[in-house]
Amino acid sequence: MASENAVLTQREIDALLSADVSQLDADTIVTLPPPSRKDSGTRRVKPYDFRHPEKLSKEQLRGLQIIQQGVASSMAANFSARLRAPVESRLSALERGIYEEYVSQLGTQSVVVIIDMSPLQGYSVAAFGLDVAFGIIDRLLGGKGKRAPRVLNRDLTDIEIALIRHIGMDIARSLIEPWARIVELTPDVSELALGPQVMHAIPPSEFVITAWYEIRLAEQTGGISLCFPLTILEQILPKLTGQSLFDNRPGRGSREHERVREDQLRPMKVVVRARLGSAWVEATDLAQLAPGDVIVLDQPVDEPLRVMVGNCERFAGFPGTHGRKLALQVEGLIDDDGWVRPFEEPADG
Repeated sequence: MASENAVLTQREIDALLSADVSQLDADTIVTLPPPSRKDSGTRRVKPYDFRHPEKLSKEQLRGLQIIQQGVASSMAANFSARLRAPVESRLSALERGIYEEYVSQLGTQSVVVIIDMSPLQGYSVAAFGLDVAFGIIDRLLGGKGKRAPRVLNRDLTDIEIALIRHIGMDIARSLIEPWARIVELTPDVSELALGPQVMHAIPPSEFVITAWYEIRLAEQTGGISLCFPLTILEQILPKLTGQSLFDNRPGRGSREHERVREDQLRPMKVVVRARLGSAWVEATDLAQLAPGDVIVLDQPVDEPLRVMVGNCERFAGFPGTHGRKLALQVEGLIDDDGWVRPFEEPADG
């Protein structure tokens, strides 16, 4: 009996079709042997996933991973500067997939930021949970950066939206320096929404690369993701190889450009003023002030005065006179936490 899995060649099929079957008998019919499987072990069948096709080579993925690790460091620096608190950030994963799958992972309690990747044609998507957003908002409004005990089922207020937009701008600016090796980006936040309400930004079936970051603030951990569609990556694929990344790293030209900008800034004049102190006075007392009255300030006599450069505290010093004019002797710097750091004395030569 012929095997059910027997396969005829095209020549055998043509011979059967042209043969006179009426003249054949059962003795002349030969059973075809099953095909040999000797070579089946030497042939390797590679599965192909049509929903997750291989769009980038391993070298290009490695180059993109190097860039995203730089984005993590830049993101930590930007958040630390804005919150005036130490923030840690690291790249936890770099995944391939389609945009529809990425959106399904966000959930409804997520903030989605659409970033214009100018001068590249297209948009990237940044997303983070409301727990991360409320933790950063709490820090910006004077708190310790702790998350809300529960997420409120309400719309975001105008103040919260404005503060979250600043967070999105910090994420967008974090792309500039790491991506400078392949393209000079000028990213901008074009849209902000709560939940996956911005599916129109990228086609659902578009191939994407998603970078997942772990953010640590005030002993709490949260997540931020950045999603890049293939339409953007195709514009920079030739530059994502390891050699291209090293060839395009910032060199002497960028340092000379920074030196030119520094030379342009130095001749500028800024307002510098010393703050004597402050005091709380009731409105009734303020209305009855008369010559000779004394207002006691909150500034101790033995502590240095704060020196403002623009609207920022930068130096500390003690008041005095120089000739016939008032003067101030600078004694130290004021750090980001508001503490006075005395100048280091030069070592004796």
